[in-house]
Amino acid sequence: MKISIVDPTVDNRWDDFVASKKNSTIFHTAAWAKTIREAYGYSPRYYILEDSAGHLSAAIPIYQINSVLTGNRLVCLPFSDACCPLGSGTEINLLISQVKKEIESGKASYLEIRGWPDGLPASQFGLESRDYHLLYVIDLETDASSLNKKFHDSVRRGIRQAEKRGVAVRMTQDESDLNLFYKLHIITRKKLGVLPQPHAFFKALYRHVISQNLGFTGLAESEGKVIAGVVFLHYKDTLYYKYNASDENSLQKRPNHLVTWEGIKYALAHNYRYFDLGRCSPEEEGLRIYKTRWGAKELNLPYYYFPGVKGITAVSENSARYRMMRLFSHLAPQFAFEAAGSLLYKHFG
Repeated sequence: MKISIVDPTVDNRWDDFVASKKNSTIFHTAAWAKTIREAYGYSPRYYILEDSAGHLSAAIPIYQINSVLTGNRLVCLPFSDACCPLGSGTEINLLISQVKKEIESGKASYLEIRGWPDGLPASQFGLESRDYHLLYVIDLETDASSLNKKFHDSVRRGIRQAEKRGVAVRMTQDESDLNLFYKLHIITRKKLGVLPQPHAFFKALYRHVISQNLGFTGLAESEGKVIAGVVFLHYKDTLYYKYNASDENSLQKRPNHLVTWEGIKYALAHNYRYFDLGRCSPEEEGLRIYKTRWGAKELNLPYYYFPGVKGITAVSENSARYRMMRLFSHLAPQFAFEAAGSLLYKHFG
């Protein structure tokens, strides 16, 4: 067996390999790799184990981030909630050992891995863990009616209110509709005090993911106006609720409840097994409550590091750094806020 470094965006073996692995997600795909590379200019360094015939048996998908603001590091995988190594314990150990050599040689200051394969104790691989993030997943084991009965009363009430007040949801793969979502995304991120992803990212997402039938946008509309939206991604047995935005002045119509419910019904109708509501930090109490009220399981999502826990994902969202970013986001004029997202967001991958 031989260890190599490949670029998944041009290696035609990659997607077949990913599809064959139990733990693979949308974030392992070449489509996601292309989105990241195009939007942020990062260099892919996907470590693979291959046999003499060139067949892949294991991999660690990594991007190298070189940033004057947040340091030089190897990340598996930037802008992904969870993206674990693929392969057996022995195979992953060989690849981890190779990546460690890159760190020890000074090519990067540390390695960060977001998530880990079930049943493999990461401590045996010389990695340090940080138990901070949480992941929320709804098991779609039943029909829509039975699942609805498991929701919290406030969720069912929100869905009814949205329908009663004339909110309608449509699922779309049109780029113009993704642009409508992006306008709402900017407003929402400013309200939350979080820098927005640059428009270039959503353009790349459309080109490499949505237009390739790996995602779509759900838009909630009322009186001819888009008042909420979700960008959904899908891969294998999972529908991912990836990005959300909403009009603060229309929240009384509960559009977020309806667009989420329509997304769940879409997942059920298309035989998805899981509805992934995404990552959350412990400080985001309101968001945690919202997700658990849909019956989502709250799962620990440790991140793993070598040689030690460090970097932007190791910083609490109650830290001074995050508070300063929220203050800037709230106070900056919108043009400056958008420009900051375009200039700075790539450093936080």
